[in-house]
Amino acid sequence: MSNTTVAALQVASITSSLMVAGGIATMSLFDIPMLQAQPASRSLPSIRWLFSRGSHIMPTAAFAAGTGFVSLAFLALPPAAAAAAGGNVLTRILAGTKTRGYLAAALCNFAIGPVTGLMLPTNMALIKKNEGAGGTRSVQAYKDGARQYKPGQWSVKDSIAGKGEGNQFKALSGPQEKTPPGSSAAEDEEVRGLLGKFAKMNAVRAALCMIGGVVGLCTSLA
Repeated sequence: MSNTTVAALQVASITSSLMVAGGIATMSLFDIPMLQAQPASRSLPSIRWLFSRGSHIMPTAAFAAGTGFVSLAFLALPPAAAAAAGGNVLTRILAGTKTRGYLAAALCNFAIGPVTGLMLPTNMALIKKNEGAGGTRSVQAYKDGARQYKPGQWSVKDSIAGKGEGNQFKALSGPQEKTPPGSSAAEDEEVRGLLGKFAKMNAVRAALCMIGGVVGLCTSLA
């Protein structure tokens, strides 16, 4: 493969990894604190909108970055070690500093998958509260007939599937301003706690992608 192609793959993988890290970190450092200052009737539709938008971009970009780093690791396999070991791939990996570096960068990006799995109970709790209060994932979804459901009738499964909310990839409008009913002080405090829990776990994902991008960059420059 040409040096130009390798360089392009390096730039794309590193940029994607660091972009995901920055986007995810922004949620934890800026978006969530602002939402915690709002009553639950306003913060719930906003976090639901962020979940929907983020799910379209971040996992795909992190997977693309990880795949790019795996490709770079394969291209960096040392041929000399392969000949000495009769072509043993494991020996080639252990002998190649750049190969190990790129694999480490890829692993960091892929690792946000399991971390996201650990976050799902918290995310689903927030989504369920929003749906139960009559909230939707966007202004357009609300206008397009989402109100055919009464508060509490939507299940989390319905929400994930986009039932009654149209195609999620075409839902480009902003977040719903607030859920129809207001929220009590107890509900506000509960939602703030869930948002804080989400922010902490989300920061772990940001750190993983940041480490992956930095390791990938250092490996490319080595």
